[in-house]
Amino acid sequence: MRFDNKAAIVTGAGQGIGEAYAKALAAEGATVVVAELNEAQGRRVVDEIQGAGGKSLFVKTDVSSSDSCQALAATVKQALGGVDYLVNNVAIFAGMRFESLTTVDLDYYFKFFAVNLHGALLVTRAILPLMEARGGGMILRAG
Repeated sequence: MRFDNKAAIVTGAGQGIGEAYAKALAAEGATVVVAELNEAQGRRVVDEIQGAGGKSLFVKTDVSSSDSCQALAATVKQALGGVDYLVNNVAIFAGMRFESLTTVDLDYYFKFFAVNLHGALLVTRAILPLMEARGGGMILRAG
């Protein structure tokens, strides 16, 4: 298998494309970290990966929070020793609002950009040292 003895983090892996990435990586031998805000969905994906014979763990993660991203990195380091691949998949698309910038709810606006724009940066900054410690790796910005 292509990803035997490798570890991968997939953000937003509780549904949709992220779930598909997580399951495909696990099917190819990777240990997959499901980094997801929705605990029920994230744990469901982990259970399905493990039920199919794969290795996976859930880490509740809010990519819009630097503290949450650092906690993800600490958990992965403790549980797996490091990581080889990062798929920055999480984004707010389903149910996305199409409103004028002059009338959009500002809390929604700021959360949208915190997740969709800053999330990949925050996760990458937290995870990159773990990848460098293993001699590199690959970061993919999906979505």
